[in-house]
Amino acid sequence: MRKIFSIALNTFREALREKLLFIVLIFTGILLLSTYVLSPLSVGTARNKVITDVGLACISLLGVLTAIMVGSTLVYKEVDKKAILMVLSRPVSRHGYLIGKYAGITAALFLMMILMTGILAVMIELGQGHITPAVLLAIYLSGLETMVLCAIVIFFSTFTTPVLTSFFSLCLFIAGSLSGDLRAFASRFGGALMKYVMDVLYYLLPNLKVFNLRHEAVHQLRFSSADLGTATLYALVYTGVILYFAYMVFRKREFS
Repeated sequence: MRKIFSIALNTFREALREKLLFIVLIFTGILLLSTYVLSPLSVGTARNKVITDVGLACISLLGVLTAIMVGSTLVYKEVDKKAILMVLSRPVSRHGYLIGKYAGITAALFLMMILMTGILAVMIELGQGHITPAVLLAIYLSGLETMVLCAIVIFFSTFTTPVLTSFFSLCLFIAGSLSGDLRAFASRFGGALMKYVMDVLYYLLPNLKVFNLRHEAVHQLRFSSADLGTATLYALVYTGVILYFAYMVFRKREFS
């Protein structure tokens, strides 16, 4: 456990050096720019809705893109520089190594999202509003989405290059965001084969739509607390399965 924690801590520090704080500054700039550009078009509550909507969308999108950009190189760099031989020569199992890597990058991304949440709260307060529990829950679900994407990135990084890891992960993110809509389209307009294929893909691909609470949070609509529990359980199970497959691939790799 101590070795896993050490790997996680080193990964956390390495991820912070990968300009994660710079991403937070970009987020701040986007919020300020959107406030400056859109504030003349809206006042009071409407302006806060715009700030909240832009802020939640940026937290989700920047979290996913940062997970892909940073996570795609973490394992590859150590394999490429042969540093992984030194790590695995110690009493560290391969699954412990992957868990440490995953925990480190996830912790760094969660820290980044916490900082962005604080900035969003300040911006809403400056607009004479208050951050609501629904907004915090929407950010929590975005964190779960990022957690799933981190596992997917770790999986691809165990056997391919950073460029391909980024490409495959981004494709899965897009497909996972649209899987429900594509399934509904195939059910309505497609034939039997297309329906079957889309049903299979729907259950295999990450269903990222379950992590989207932005519309309800912005417009203060009702949502089911049971959906939060389902989304949390889904994220934990899907992450565990992906990390297991990552280990199955990684344990068979030969390093020399």
